[in-house]
Amino acid sequence: MYLIYGVLILAMIFFFVLPITDARTARMKLSVVSSLGVLLAVCAVVPRLVH
Repeated sequence: MYLIYGVLILAMIFFFVLPITDARTARMKLSVVSSLGVLLAVCAVVPRLVH
């Protein structure tokens, strides 16, 4: 499970450090980082609800 968390965090950091060149890139970064954050939160919460 820690491997999945690490990959998600690395992907968030990668998209977070990309340079913003225009408004379209800013929207893309915001949507990718927020969706990866939601996925990370879901991966952290769902296994605890199942048990």
